[in-house]
Amino acid sequence: MIVSFDCKFKTNQQNIENMLQHFGLRKIQSSLYVGEMSNDERKSLEGNINEKIRENDSVLIIPICQNCYMKKGYCGREIKFKSDLFRVF
Repeated sequence: MIVSFDCKFKTNQQNIENMLQHFGLRKIQSSLYVGEMSNDERKSLEGNINEKIRENDSVLIIPICQNCYMKKGYCGREIKFKSDLFRVF
């Protein structure tokens, strides 16, 4: 999955980031995360986000297959993950 978000308030941004990290997604840019999720996990994430999201916030969740992800390319610096995260349930 690729997840992008835009939050008006920093506190809500932190809540969304914590949720994304909880589900094992990794930060690749300031408001862009990527990682593997099942459809059930995606639905659970969407439910959690809908409980916390505010009126002017938005979260975009894009499913992408492993084959397509492996075809990714880089322009400029290669994106390296800040840390290896593990899902905790």
